[in-house]
Formats: sequence, C-alpha cells, structure tokens
Amino acid sequence: MRKSRQSSVISHPSCVANVEGEFERRYFEDSDFPPGLKGGDEVRGYGYYPNYFPVVEAQLATLVELTGARSLLDVGCGKGALAGYARQHWGVRATGVDRSRHATHIARRATGGRMTARADCARLPFGDGRFDLVYCNGVLQYLEAGAARAALGEIARLARRAAFVSNIAAAQRQSEWGQRDHLTRLYLRPRQWAGLLQAAQPPASPLRVAPLPFEGESAVLLYDAAALGAAFPLRFVELAVERMRRLGALARTPPGLAGWRDEISRRRERG
Repeated sequence: MRKSRQSSVISHPSCVANVEGEFERRYFEDSDFPPGLKGGDEVRGYGYYPNYFPVVEAQLATLVELTGARSLLDVGCGKGALAGYARQHWGVRATGVDRSRHATHIARRATGGRMTARADCARLPFGDGRFDLVYCNGVLQYLEAGAARAALGEIARLARRAAFVSNIAAAQRQSEWGQRDHLTRLYLRPRQWAGLLQAAQPPASPLRVAPLPFEGESAVLLYDAAALGAAFPLRFVELAVERMRRLGALARTPPGLAGWRDEISRRRERG
C-alpha cells in the first residue's frame, strides 16, 4: 500500500527532529502551552505553579541534610535550574539528565557544558550506585507504564542512599486541569507508584520503598534502611513539612499525615 505524502514526510528523520524540536521549544518556553518551565525565574517561579518551589526546596533540602548526600542526580532536569540551585545553595555535585535536546542545550550552556547529560530516563548512562541521592519530580507521569517502570528501575540502580520520585496527584485527573491535560499518561496514587518502584528494583536491592503522604502530589521514597534507619521516611516527612510551613508553602497539614504516621509506627512495632 502506497504511503500518503503526509505520512512519508512525517516519518523522515529530519522532519521528526523538527517536530520534536518545536514541541520542546513550546513546552519549555511558551506560556500558552501545557506545563513546563516558562522562562523568568525558573527556580523561584518553578514553572507553571508559581508557589511550588518552596515545596521542592523543603523536600530536597531535607533529603540532602538527612542523607548527608554529596552527589545528586536530577532525572528530568529540564533547563537545569534546580540542579544549579542545589549546587549553589547546598554544595552538592548535582548532575542533570533530560531527554530534551532544547533543554539540555540550555543547561549545558549555563555550566560550560558540564554536569548535564542528554538521555532517555529508561536508559541512564551512569554506573550502579553512582549518586548518593536521585531526585525525579513531575517526569514519569508522562510515560506509559512500561517505560515508567523501566525508569524507576534505573533510578533504583543509581541511588546509593535514597531516591525521591514525585508525580501528579491521582485526584488531578478529575480536576479542570486534568480535563485540559493531554500529556499526562499516569495518574497514580502513592501506593501504586510504590508498587511499580518495588517491582522495578533488582532482586537483591537493599533499598526499601515507602509511599509518602504529601498533599497535591503522588510521592514515593526509596532509602537504605541499614544506613539511614527504619524511621527515615517519618523523619523526612516531618522535617520537610516543618520546612514547608516555615517557607509559607503549607496551607494546612497534609490530611493523610496522621494516619500514615500511625501506620509507620505499627510497622515498626511489628518489626
């Protein structure tokens, strides 16, 4: 069967590259396009949620403090704003990785070509246990389940002490935002993400998985319990929430926090 002119043009590598390039440019730069970092203060504004950065700052600063991390990988780093902030404010060796040619070009330009890699998050070009801490926020929700599981396996492979993965809250599917969002593929609850992460880990991995009770996102934690202690998820959440409160980023205590805290305590009692 003869291909149409349109299909043959679209399948040409140079045309595909142009289409992807235009999508990436609009995703990262066009304020009228769906989510992405849109210019301006890309740390303090943190993209399309102007008040979201204090949440990110509280979570990541707490992780760096509690793990003693000296190296960090930001998976889905975009234009490198958060990795740059981590280098400057927390003194960690922060590396960013993103699939976008447009975004990584900008990130590399900011650091003289260093500390940024362009790669698929399901095939990351680093050795096992390379990073003390791996961070991935708002990335895997855009993948199909199989690709997300592969990316989680890579995150688990690279994390030496801990990894934090956060995606859009499942409840957002029913919101006005969800009705307009044509990019997100996975609206999962924290326990569902935890199940995917558990299944993606190597069989002999010493790292444990914990779903987290933060409001407005589906977050999970991967951590070395032998090094950080079984109570690490509880310490992390409580300190991060307190930081959010001090930064003015917490309108109320997460509704699920009390029940989650009780569940953690019961698990510790059972050993």
